[in-house]
Amino acid sequence: MENFESLANLLRVLGDPARLRLLATLDQGELSVREITQVTGYSQPRVSRHLRVLSEAQLLKKTRDQNEIYYRTEIDEDHLCLVKEVLGSIIENDSVRTKDRKNLIAILAKRKIRAEKLLAHMGVRPFSQPEINEVGVALDSLLRKHIPGYDNDSTLGDLLDIGTGTGCMLQLFGSRARRTIAIDQSRDMRLIARATVLSHGLASCTVQEGDMYNLTFPKGHFDIITIDRVLGAANDPLRVIAESRRVVKEGGHLMFVETSNIQESNPTLIEHIKSSGFHLLDLKPTKKGTAMVALAARISRIQSSIRKNHDQ
Repeated sequence: MENFESLANLLRVLGDPARLRLLATLDQGELSVREITQVTGYSQPRVSRHLRVLSEAQLLKKTRDQNEIYYRTEIDEDHLCLVKEVLGSIIENDSVRTKDRKNLIAILAKRKIRAEKLLAHMGVRPFSQPEINEVGVALDSLLRKHIPGYDNDSTLGDLLDIGTGTGCMLQLFGSRARRTIAIDQSRDMRLIARATVLSHGLASCTVQEGDMYNLTFPKGHFDIITIDRVLGAANDPLRVIAESRRVVKEGGHLMFVETSNIQESNPTLIEHIKSSGFHLLDLKPTKKGTAMVALAARISRIQSSIRKNHDQ
């Protein structure tokens, strides 16, 4: 805390039962204003008023997606311990909290049903849970092998998931990142990804509209980037990789998943990775051959030049 005044202001914000209720609800995951009213039963003007106060206190962040505004908890590091302590002090069998959780489960059920209908309409077969687990084991083995000191408790820092689709990478790594941004151009896929976010309680994850060929983030913004079955089908994979390199920190990592025959169907993809300023650390199929997984590290331009000269 900076001083007594800032602490007193934060305590005033947290001292309102309605605001504390909204904060506890959003600590489960990103929700639209409409969904928050459905959880709490508050009117939209009342919800909006309290959301504004919580945002001004740097406890919430919002994201606009067409005609919807989504809110999530994003608490300043100086305030995090205190806020978590306050939220953790709410008794589990509190009647209001129990009611809100019941309403939240109902919203999640609606999101899942809508997601299933959208996938069926698009003719998309997502990975099954065993397939997701298989991919997760393979990617985790790459991280353990190539990142010193990495284990299940390690944080991945700030993560960007490009072309998030159904949110497989969010399910696998969202809880292990400090903050996660997932982007997709398709509104339908963003709705599906949000179902994944809420079902896994990923409060630090936001799903946004985004163009993988023209990312809006500043240079060196992320520690790790994940791309799930996007590069092999992209019209311009080299541009996607170049944009990924731009927004990942020097020494950061690119982790991607592709179809199991990617080396045969698109051999130039691997060359794109190698020539774009990434060092390909590993590429291998999953145990049952569901997919091909890879891990690459961003190297400096000097290192890249040295590598090219060495190869020549």
